[in-house]
Amino acid sequence: MKKHIPNSLTLLNLFSGCCGIVACLQHQYTLVPIFIGISLLADFLDGFVARLLNVKSDLGAQLDSLADMVTFGVLPGMMLLSIINYKVNLITGTPSPEVNNIFAGDLLPLTGFVYTVFACLRLAKFNIDTRQTVDFIGLNTPSGAIFILGFYMQFFTDWQFRTNWDFSIYAKLAAMIIPFILAFLLVAEFRMFSLKGNPFSWKQNKFRVLLLLCAIPQLIFLKWLGLSTVILSYILFAFIHNTTEKSTTK
Repeated sequence: MKKHIPNSLTLLNLFSGCCGIVACLQHQYTLVPIFIGISLLADFLDGFVARLLNVKSDLGAQLDSLADMVTFGVLPGMMLLSIINYKVNLITGTPSPEVNNIFAGDLLPLTGFVYTVFACLRLAKFNIDTRQTVDFIGLNTPSGAIFILGFYMQFFTDWQFRTNWDFSIYAKLAAMIIPFILAFLLVAEFRMFSLKGNPFSWKQNKFRVLLLLCAIPQLIFLKWLGLSTVILSYILFAFIHNTTEKSTTK
């Protein structure tokens, strides 16, 4: 039975991601981070448990990518679509739960799914890329989803972003630009250190510790938007890490 435990956790990731999509469609935005949080935890635990029980399998690896495609590919695309497509009643500030008939009007909200397309490409490349056993090549999909979640939650919890015309326009423009930037980072030949490693090695963990120390004040002071800035910090630290490694190997 123990061989089914990791796969059950992976399927929990998938189920929670599906629930997140429904919550996003119904503008139940407070539920979206809960479902993504469950998926992130399940995504971490499935690999950990598989290694702990020594039941790693090819089936588990394929299930993991398929589940990630839904949770960290389709759901973030839906979040971006919701921001671009969002209509608000300026008097009451109450969002309309219906998704507009996009295909009969403005197609711009569909740019959110640019991220989804490249997330699929990134996951397919990951499955066949033997270089990504320790670190990542390109931005991993959970990090991309966390970045979008921070922006999404800031948009739907910040009254000024939702009701002020200038802020709303800038937020929607950002939502149309973000998918293309993240799409590039997902498939870029850019090494990014994994958050896993030997906990007793300062040399291996110094950038992870610095990222953690940098993340705490961002999450405290920037609230939901701090999730997005933490991922930006992660990318910056990865760049510094790569530059440092190159200089030491010369």
